[in-house]
Amino acid sequence: MEGDFRLLGPIDLLQLLAQGGKTGAFRVEGGEVYLERGRPVHAAYGGVEGAEALLAVLALKEGRFRFFPGEAAPRRTLEGPLEAYLLEAVRRLGEGVEVGPFDLVRPTAAGLEAQATLEPEAFALLQAASGGKSPLDLAAATGLPLGRVLKGLGQLARLWLVEVSPRVPRTARLRVALGGKGAQVDILLLKAWREHFGRVLRVCVRAGEREAVLPVEGAEGLGVVLSLSPELLLFHGLKAGEEVLVWPEV
Repeated sequence: MEGDFRLLGPIDLLQLLAQGGKTGAFRVEGGEVYLERGRPVHAAYGGVEGAEALLAVLALKEGRFRFFPGEAAPRRTLEGPLEAYLLEAVRRLGEGVEVGPFDLVRPTAAGLEAQATLEPEAFALLQAASGGKSPLDLAAATGLPLGRVLKGLGQLARLWLVEVSPRVPRTARLRVALGGKGAQVDILLLKAWREHFGRVLRVCVRAGEREAVLPVEGAEGLGVVLSLSPELLLFHGLKAGEEVLVWPEV
């Protein structure tokens, strides 16, 4: 097996070899990565060995490679499964699939198999996504900011550890909180609505039998919170902490 990185980069190639449980040496100019039954056991690149060498190989954008099956590593400088290194490489490179707040996300078979080997935040997202959830649901379930949830899911999707199905951005279940100015929702949520529906200036809010239409602005870091000023809370009979349904007036 040999070629160049024009169609598939080292991240994808090593992931394929790992998923196939291969043993051997993956060589590039100036470096090499050894696999043993799909797990990385040694890497060397540019005079460096271990994790940083593996991450340097994963970051390559051009060049040629060749895989030598069955070749044993001269020593062991790596521990753990490949997925953890791949996820770190994707983070460093800023690569990721675009995920919307309303999209349906579910773990793939590879994700379920790898989840116990990942760092805590990725593990929490995979566990919470079992059965299929939206990033908004995952932000509520994990307590993570919506922006971090979207970024983390994009990185997991880049490695095919989660499957993302686009959905129309419509109704969000949010928690009312006391704010300082008018009505505000997370800026990423408002962006998703505006990208689909155009200019969204007001939202409909339903709490039980009550319904209100409010001018809305975006604010960073609100996640699953609908921030309302004291005046709006009193006028519409809403309470901090209660859940409401919110959708754009179109």
